[in-house]
Amino acid sequence: MDDRSDLQKIVFGQTRVVLTRDLSVMNPNLTIGATGLVVGKLATYTMKVAFPMVTVGISWRDCDIVVGKTGMPTVEEQPKTIRKPPGAVDTE
Repeated sequence: MDDRSDLQKIVFGQTRVVLTRDLSVMNPNLTIGATGLVVGKLATYTMKVAFPMVTVGISWRDCDIVVGKTGMPTVEEQPKTIRKPPGAVDTE
């Protein structure tokens, strides 16, 4: 989101958000482009977001509102991630 005032547009249980930051350190399913449903508020600027496989707290800076879609996204709508084996080293 560009501005904290966008938080006023959120309706718990209806508004979808898409991740704009890679949070795969918390969970491998939380890559850029993953969509979730805002289900509550954890702190002043942190939302509780339910993804198909996990529910986590997300900062307003790490996501954007998905316009025109409501409700819980499905697993098929999530970006496909290739999981690295434990201990794998990035060579890029």
